[in-house]
Amino acid sequence: MARGRQEDNSPQGNAARASIAAQQREHRRRNRGTGESADWANADAARIASAICAVTKHGFAIRFGYTRDGGSFAIGIVGDGEPYTEFVRPTEDVDLYLDGLREDYAGAG
Repeated sequence: MARGRQEDNSPQGNAARASIAAQQREHRRRNRGTGESADWANADAARIASAICAVTKHGFAIRFGYTRDGGSFAIGIVGDGEPYTEFVRPTEDVDLYLDGLREDYAGAG
């Protein structure tokens, strides 16, 4: 079995890895054509609450988060078959997505 290079766990090594990760996230955002990050604070709170009520009334769970690079919203549903996560870019209308999610689960059975 080949042995890789020992990881530097010193404060300097950790800082270097954090700096590299931040640069990579910034490059991915720039490559997507937008430097905009997803921010749930910009979503309509009433629509978030409505989506939560529609999904959870069936005994399912909903998870709100971000992609690792912070570039997109991540919405996960657990309990409706296989767990899944959907992604919404900040250039898309997250409120419209939440309306569709509420409508999908309002009629679910």
